[in-house]
Amino acid sequence: MPKTVRDIIKNRKEVYSISNQTTVAEAARYLKDRGIRAAGVRNVSGKIVGVVSQSDISDKVVAENYRPAEVMVQSIASENPIKVSPEMECGGAMLTMHEKGVYHLVVEDETGAFLGMVSMRDCITMTVEEEKERAELYKSYAFPNY
Repeated sequence: MPKTVRDIIKNRKEVYSISNQTTVAEAARYLKDRGIRAAGVRNVSGKIVGVVSQSDISDKVVAENYRPAEVMVQSIASENPIKVSPEMECGGAMLTMHEKGVYHLVVEDETGAFLGMVSMRDCITMTVEEEKERAELYKSYAFPNY
C-alpha cells in the first residue's frame, strides 16, 4: 500500500513553528537547537502563513550582510506555503515539491489545523521504505517458507 504524508508525520512528537514576529537570529537558534532545516511561520492568530528555512536565512540575510537580530522572520519567510493533506501519497508530495521548486510542504488537516511539515528527504526515505517492503513481499512469493 502506498505510503502517505501521514505515515511520515504520525510518530513526530513536536510540530515546529515560530511567530512571524521572531527575529532571524532567534529563528536560526530555534532551527539549530531542534536540528531541523525549516519551520512553519505563524501569524498572531496562529495560522501558518509561511515557511522559514536555513537557506532563507543564509540567502536573504547572511549573504546580503544584514544583521540577523534586526531582521524579522516575516520579511524573509517564503509566503503562501504549499499545503497538503496528510492523506496525500508520498509520490504525489515529491512530485508537487518538484513541480513547485520547493523542499518543504505544510501539512494541514481538513479543518486547517497545522500538523507539521514534510521535506523531500522525508518523502524519499518513506519511498525507500515502501520499496523495501515491496521487495520483501516479492521475496516471500518467490521463496516461500514451507
